[in-house]
Amino acid sequence: MKPGIKAALLFIFIVIFACTGQAQQTSLTGARQAWAATNTLLQAGDNERVIEGRVVKVSDGDTITVLDKENRQHKIRFQGIDAPESKQDFGQVSKDNLATMIFGKEVKVVWSKTDKYGRTVGKVLLDGRDINIEQIKAGLAWHYKTYEKEQPPEDRVSYAKAEQEARVARRGLWQDPNPTPPGEWRADAKTDRWGAAPPEGTIIGNKNSKSYHRPDCPGYRNMAEANRVFFKTVEEAEAAGYKRAGNCSAVAKNTAAKPATSASGASAAAAPAPAAAPVAAATSAQATPATTATAATAAAIIGNKNSKIYHRADCPGYKSVSEKNQVRFNSAEEAEQAGYKVAKNCPAQK
Repeated sequence: MKPGIKAALLFIFIVIFACTGQAQQTSLTGARQAWAATNTLLQAGDNERVIEGRVVKVSDGDTITVLDKENRQHKIRFQGIDAPESKQDFGQVSKDNLATMIFGKEVKVVWSKTDKYGRTVGKVLLDGRDINIEQIKAGLAWHYKTYEKEQPPEDRVSYAKAEQEARVARRGLWQDPNPTPPGEWRADAKTDRWGAAPPEGTIIGNKNSKSYHRPDCPGYRNMAEANRVFFKTVEEAEAAGYKRAGNCSAVAKNTAAKPATSASGASAAAAPAPAAAPVAAATSAQATPATTATAATAAAIIGNKNSKIYHRADCPGYKSVSEKNQVRFNSAEEAEQAGYKVAKNCPAQK
């Protein structure tokens, strides 16, 4: 709350207190009432807002739709928790548990932000009961530590404690000692849809939009497989009539995607590529694995502290483990001796 507003509220409190001097008891009562009203306004805070309505849809274990009294629908993403995806183990169980608790009931949502998908992120209360933490207590959601700083300090502590208790009691998803967090599951699922990665530095063009992405561009891995065309360099893509995607910066963020130059230092774009080059590049990229097993053995192995799984350099999820969860090993054998298992989406080594 802005200092000026706070000062004004406090001034009101002082005036009311000064004006209630008819008798000592009356004065104290008036002062208490005035302060109570002032304190309520102060506790409301700058950004905290409330939505009240009936739960008309439960999408999964951490997302619902609320219909307010003006018949407006609000998609709500539960703050501080991350439930299993629908196709994950316990995904449907988590959704059913949430529906049993709140579907068709009147709830209060205390919120302060919307996410990139336009959903309202907040705490869902049913008769004052925190439904977010109930999902964690049931072992049907993780405490979402990636965004824990957005929570009030007391929630941050209580949610973390609730997860630990559910883990020790092996409730719900914790029946598996090392369940895969939803974020990693989503990354692996996306990698599975993508297929084998092209050789490092490959430029990917979109047949429909005639735009291309360097490896450092946000949309590099999002393109539908049927629309992909592979190029060895930016110059080759541009020579074939493709333009840089709008969300790509003008300058590459890593050396792998920097434009290639000829021995004389001139840009390769000066010499147009043959018309058949894109097709050849595509065939080459699709046939060549990103990294050989030999190279993977020599490279660092990345383990995930949470899931206790590891990725070789040739595994699709190699770069998807968040930095704070990474543990590095010199070899797969070292990782396995430490109790880690190879990720399910890693190709079998020959």
